[in-house]
Amino acid sequence: MILTRPGVSTPQELLEKAAVKELLEFERFCRDNGLWAEMKKCFAEDSTVNISWYQGTGYGFVDASSKMKNRAPHKIYNTEVWLNGDKAVAVMMVTIGTRMKIDGVPLEMSSDAKLIYRTKKIDGLWVIAAFDIIYEQDAITPVFPSGNFDLPSSELSGLRQSYACLTYTMKRNGLSVNNELAGIDRPDLVEKLYNEVDKWLCH
Repeated sequence: MILTRPGVSTPQELLEKAAVKELLEFERFCRDNGLWAEMKKCFAEDSTVNISWYQGTGYGFVDASSKMKNRAPHKIYNTEVWLNGDKAVAVMMVTIGTRMKIDGVPLEMSSDAKLIYRTKKIDGLWVIAAFDIIYEQDAITPVFPSGNFDLPSSELSGLRQSYACLTYTMKRNGLSVNNELAGIDRPDLVEKLYNEVDKWLCH
């Protein structure tokens, strides 16, 4: 069902899709602006999150996000929603950006990804049931052209191509990173995730 061209939607279905999109964009807005209490309201009590640096409940994800040292604002490009009754799956295309200093040099880490949300309607409101991610590519660049920064290739050796820079910066901040997540360098894991999400939506 997901990743297929949408058919003709009824006015009510269009309203529901818009509500799902609003929920997810608001969740990211809360994440970027430190609105932790409001962000927590976006998740179901039994929700799960599985991303590079965190695996656990939605509520735990909000709490862990509130303790992170570096801001990581999101640029949202597009969000596609597939609806099936009181369930919906959304794929949101984003770039995650983080400013940091390494060896005194201001740097920008950017990560392109697809955020995969499973949502459900409870008591008339859409909430997030599960949040996964598909990593595409990332990069580290000096903020200023004169920035003299050299990242030895040995530092990235053995890291996943789709989120090597993200893993590097996370580990420098003392976070452990799951190296077995869906990414375009592991199409088998991407297919597995999409199949799992599609099965959830259709049942």
